[in-house]
Amino acid sequence: MAVGKVRGGKAGGAGGVKGGGGVAKAGGAGFAGRVDRAESLVGPSGAAAGGNVIAADPVSANARDIARQLKSGQLKSREEATKKLVADILKEKVRMQSKALTQYITEHLEEDPLSKQILEQIWNKGASDKEQD
Repeated sequence: MAVGKVRGGKAGGAGGVKGGGGVAKAGGAGFAGRVDRAESLVGPSGAAAGGNVIAADPVSANARDIARQLKSGQLKSREEATKKLVADILKEKVRMQSKALTQYITEHLEEDPLSKQILEQIWNKGASDKEQD
């Protein structure tokens, strides 16, 4: 038996780890960073925010207000309510007003089944909030 180099190979057995690499860095956010980000979703009690929590952001408050307007008849259709919600979101978050963009987004929201289902929940939730007031 030959000991050492055989046909140009390395001396020794199977060798070590092939390929580049080395030990990964220990720095960076890693798992702890992910946990910290997830903690921001959990309230002081340790439970994630539930469905009965009143939203503090203006967009959610505005959506509830639009749903109430829809229920009371101030807005004629759900499409009109959706259009108003989209326009308000663009105004609040993007600081932009565009009738063409509002119409484009509204049409696509109405066509998408998941978005349409979520909008229905918003409008129905606003209707039930009105009945509770």
